[in-house]
Amino acid sequence: MTLRRARSIVPLFALGVLVFAGAAPGAFAQTTAASLDLLGPASGYEDGCFDPCACPVHVTDGLAGTWRISPAPPEPGFDVYRIDQVNWLVPGVDLRVTGSGTYRLATDATKMQRLSLDLVIEGRAPQHFDSGLVLGGGAFPAIDITVSMNNLVCHDTVFHVSTAPVIPRLVPYGLYGSDYLEGCFGPCDCAVVSKPLSGRFGLLKIRSDVAGTDYAVLDLRWKVRASATATANDSYPVTGVGIYRTRPGNGPTAGLPTQRMTLFLEENGAPAVRFDSGLVPFSSPGAGGGPPKKIDIDLAANGFACNDRVYSLKARRGTTATMDFGAVVVDPAPVSVTPVP
Repeated sequence: MTLRRARSIVPLFALGVLVFAGAAPGAFAQTTAASLDLLGPASGYEDGCFDPCACPVHVTDGLAGTWRISPAPPEPGFDVYRIDQVNWLVPGVDLRVTGSGTYRLATDATKMQRLSLDLVIEGRAPQHFDSGLVLGGGAFPAIDITVSMNNLVCHDTVFHVSTAPVIPRLVPYGLYGSDYLEGCFGPCDCAVVSKPLSGRFGLLKIRSDVAGTDYAVLDLRWKVRASATATANDSYPVTGVGIYRTRPGNGPTAGLPTQRMTLFLEENGAPAVRFDSGLVPFSSPGAGGGPPKKIDIDLAANGFACNDRVYSLKARRGTTATMDFGAVVVDPAPVSVTPVP
């Protein structure tokens, strides 16, 4: 994170498109399937004052994460694409961003483009972000564009998105001995109801530096069952996305490795609810800084304060090296990947 005086956004977001391996212009336009796009290093976040106003502090940071893009019905003069599963991280200020929107690309030679997003920045009310109709769509399916709330005038929040399709290989995890808990936690005293939780999810690395590694949590498909012997009619699905952050620690005198998982879960089709573990220690970091063999973590909707809802996750990395994004389109078996010992 950098703090500085306000200035124009143009020098920070120099024009240019980062095209990832395997993405070729025009390759996406012929398919009706959804694609996963990964944000590149040129992506960024700004919050503060722009011309003609002045503020004492202006925050500039990176931006990492993914979204899902899929073709939508065209409009006169435009190809239209739906954006959903926005799953972003502003790493320096530790903000998570979710939402959805629409990308429009002119069908004529100008290749004008427009990105409109409805985003929830952690801790804020939902806000609408828009690029307006601008040049620069000729490299599609790569997208390089800037969206803001106030058209970069006075106080504004701005995202520069530099993204392209990838062929994601997710590190698979299966749940075992996991539970959904509802009741009293912390200083309060009441019964806690426990229900078995089964399913799987995948991790995709989105950034890494000396401080640690961040992963997108994708293809999350769980089942909450009424009991260990419940049938399919006595259970409901849970889907969603999120961010998983690992920090290696700095030797035995500086503390243990730490982890934090934040998930935005749609329970039985209801609107997404944020569940967060907070920063907690863990003892099984992956070799060479990779994803851990086991993830044992509790996530709460209300900070584990009195009456709360908690997902108590015990997950093991599968022996299968990777799984394809979107390959599983049905709810999984209780353990959908073969766990490591």
